[in-house]
Amino acid sequence: MRVLDGAGRMVVLYGGAGAGKSTLLDAWVAARNGIMVDASGLRVSADGAVVTAGGVAVGGPLAVDGVTAADGALLRRLARRDCVVVAADEDPGVEEALRISAWELAFAEDETYQVLAGAFGDAEAADELAPDLHLLLHGWPALVALAGVWLAQHPAGERHQRLRNLARVEERLEEYLLGAVIDGLDDGDREVLRRLARVPAVDARLADRLDVTEDLAAVPPFMHGLSCRPGWFAVADSWRAAVVRALPMPEAEVAALRATYASEARRRAAGFVPRGPAE
Repeated sequence: MRVLDGAGRMVVLYGGAGAGKSTLLDAWVAARNGIMVDASGLRVSADGAVVTAGGVAVGGPLAVDGVTAADGALLRRLARRDCVVVAADEDPGVEEALRISAWELAFAEDETYQVLAGAFGDAEAADELAPDLHLLLHGWPALVALAGVWLAQHPAGERHQRLRNLARVEERLEEYLLGAVIDGLDDGDREVLRRLARVPAVDARLADRLDVTEDLAAVPPFMHGLSCRPGWFAVADSWRAAVVRALPMPEAEVAALRATYASEARRRAAGFVPRGPAE
């Protein structure tokens, strides 16, 4: 993240799925009070002014995910702005940008420590485990984020042994940790994730209308508040597909949920409910 902060120009993160691009973008915008959007939901004027599909003007740090070769014009306009980081599966070839490949995306040990400290709420406990966790996971952001939450779900006295056991897991670590973290959630948080992974974003009023929860809150590392829309929450794009796979939902229920969501969006757009429409 220090590299992203100090680039002084647009940064392009590129690499295949699972490289940690979206996870790093999530962490960067959360720490810098920025906004993260998909490239398909962004509009950039010729003078570099940025507006999201929901009509939100972006003046601070901006992360753009899902960039493709077809987004060349958008990238050239964004290149004029400070504090812009974009993610793509392949290098889009923006000459003005600082380009960082998947092999350079891994966290340093200090960043692994920061993730653990945030998950544990205990700097000393994080300092004890960070070196071994970093060595095991090679600093891959998605794995570090999952492992931090997973370890935090267990009593402090069990974490060293849990970490040693993790080194002996034979299946893919991302699949193992994803399942373990979701299993460790309480029933209410699992149901919130199951539903909200299938809609763009909600606030407390909308969550209540969707019969999702009356106590809307973050569910790390999957769901966080949107810094650009205080009071709104969304499952991060970097986790959405994985959460949908891990928490299946009957098609009829998905259709009903999305129909209610669309109906509420229309009501808000028509001015029946305060605040702007759901994205």
